[in-house]
Amino acid sequence: MEEIHNEERGERRNSNRSYKRKKQSIVHYLIPTVLFISMLVFGGLFLRDFLEYKAANDEYAQLEEHIVVEEEPKEDNKGDATQESEAAKEKIDFSHPKFQIDYDALTKINSDFSAVIYIPALGINYPVVRSKDNEDYLHKTFEGKSNFAGAIFLDYNANGNYDQSNTFIFGHNMKNGSMFGKLKYFLKEEGLVNTNPYIFLCRPDGIYRYRIFTYYLTTTSSEIYNDFEGDDGYDSYIHLVTRLSSYKDYQEGIVDFSTRPKLLTLSTCSGPAGGQQRFIVQGALEEIY
Repeated sequence: MEEIHNEERGERRNSNRSYKRKKQSIVHYLIPTVLFISMLVFGGLFLRDFLEYKAANDEYAQLEEHIVVEEEPKEDNKGDATQESEAAKEKIDFSHPKFQIDYDALTKINSDFSAVIYIPALGINYPVVRSKDNEDYLHKTFEGKSNFAGAIFLDYNANGNYDQSNTFIFGHNMKNGSMFGKLKYFLKEEGLVNTNPYIFLCRPDGIYRYRIFTYYLTTTSSEIYNDFEGDDGYDSYIHLVTRLSSYKDYQEGIVDFSTRPKLLTLSTCSGPAGGQQRFIVQGALEEIY
């Protein structure tokens, strides 16, 4: 009897060892398989994103031939700037850059074209389209191609024009810095806005120059997205946004708000994709020329 029990115990031990070996063998092959599949999935996603970014960048790069801004004079390659280049620099008026924009060509490409937005401190230079519902250009480029970069678009509540007391323009916060992806640099690099504190809207009837006076983080539920009426509503709104401002170097009085100049508000996503956080940059209309 004892010998039988010993044999049974031995068989159970052998069976347990065999089961463990099989389990270890499965795990041994499963882990590399999972890793390989993960590499394929993430590699595919990376390639997809790369191709999307490239397609959008190539398209907007081609549009630049219709949007030309006069370049600043360059310093002498030998180191110190020559007297001639220094004299040229003194003549540069950063508040009145010269634009050569083919409005007809841009309108022919897209009948929703309404303006060109230019922010010199960030190198942002894009055509702006009219949006019928604030969704049609979220993932559609200026040329109408499907792409998650989308286009820079005018708030549909603006009814296709810039006549409101506060006009909103939206754009994606792209990881590669395209579209409105560079706006966040105002927050990251203190003093950057002071290098050229203007936003230009180039429209067929003139160049509209806005002086940046505030930028800050907020959420989609913020009161800054609400409309206002009358002088009291305007003054309350200015009080609200300047209180939120992260623009520490802005000096009160640079913009004369007693004249209630029209406002331009740029809005883009901030933080994790799909989140409610937004980054805002706002300017007040100084001149039309």
